[in-house]
Amino acid sequence: MERNSQEILYSNALADSITTPPLLIVFYKHHSSIDPMWHVRHLGTTGAGNRYSPQFVRAAKLLHWNGHYKPWGRTSSFSDVWDQWFIPDPTGKFHPVRRHAD
Repeated sequence: MERNSQEILYSNALADSITTPPLLIVFYKHHSSIDPMWHVRHLGTTGAGNRYSPQFVRAAKLLHWNGHYKPWGRTSSFSDVWDQWFIPDPTGKFHPVRRHAD
């Protein structure tokens, strides 16, 4: 993985990440199923989508805003839940600016 980050041996086309392909190789056939509540994803695929109920999202353990609509950058699904857990950057360099969905 270190060599890949320096030389880009693997394309970043898979999940927009240069670390995903090597990680997939490392963990191939070394995984187990987990309860779906541990990784609720696709929260960032639409600006105001309601793929999940609010109760389901609030009970989840890990929320993943994969997609273009991140709660720190634009209006997204369940931004209020993200806001509840947001800890401001102590260096003051990162300031979320929420734009409305395009």
